[in-house]
Amino acid sequence: MKRSLFAPAILALTTMVAAAPAQSAVVIDYSDFTGACGGSTLACVGSANTTTSVLQLTPAAEGEAGAGYSNTAIALGTGSSFSTSFQFRLTQPGGIDPADGLTFVLAKGTGGLGDAGGGMGYSGVSNSVAIEFDTFDNGEVGGSNHVALDTNGSLNSLIVSSPYGLSQCDFSGDSHLSDGCMSNGKLWSAFINYDGTTQNLNVSVQQQGMALISVISDYTIDIATILGTNSAYVGFTAATGSAFENHDILNWKFANDTSITAVPEPGSLALLSIAGLAALAARRRR
Repeated sequence: MKRSLFAPAILALTTMVAAAPAQSAVVIDYSDFTGACGGSTLACVGSANTTTSVLQLTPAAEGEAGAGYSNTAIALGTGSSFSTSFQFRLTQPGGIDPADGLTFVLAKGTGGLGDAGGGMGYSGVSNSVAIEFDTFDNGEVGGSNHVALDTNGSLNSLIVSSPYGLSQCDFSGDSHLSDGCMSNGKLWSAFINYDGTTQNLNVSVQQQGMALISVISDYTIDIATILGTNSAYVGFTAATGSAFENHDILNWKFANDTSITAVPEPGSLALLSIAGLAALAARRRR
């Protein structure tokens, strides 16, 4: 899909700069995951590993499932408020199509890894809330490219949105390589913010080189009641079946308040600088 990136990137950047917080109550902060599994913060199960700088939830192979969680329950803010940001990359797809995707999850306990395949390592995890980044069409709304909200280990999503309006991202015509497809191997950023006072959930995503977009906006959900507690084990799950891809988390920041918001990617910052110089030059020519 071809699109103009200049104006949207500037708009996204100015929005993000205006919203940037002065300070963040960050309780988890990984810029590099090397050796993090089994460390003081991260517990890994199934195929998840941190033998390199990324948290690899699954390799690009059939029938894998993995999860990386905080190894202690994190105290959440008022009404289970939290905010988080992370970057992910999905690469080397194979089998029948790219699959299956990953979830960011908050769970009451560490009852184990969820189901593989279409379960994305999340299916069956009780007292939990997850944001799924799904790359395979299992017949659900949103097709093979969607972000959705799930609860209590069920993949019957409460709300679904396809990033950049693309719902078909598979091997047919190599559509999975298109800009806007999460399985295209490019760097993606995700921002999740939940205000427990208003019970509003917001989720935004951004593919590198494209504008930041909202995929879930002010969705009302009572996370504290679903969890049954005001603390949670937080982390990621992913799985593959007869279709597969690498599911890699490159970095992760989590706060027990709503202070983490989107930050400009370096490419957008450079673009804004160019735009500013162009505007200055135009003024001088008048």
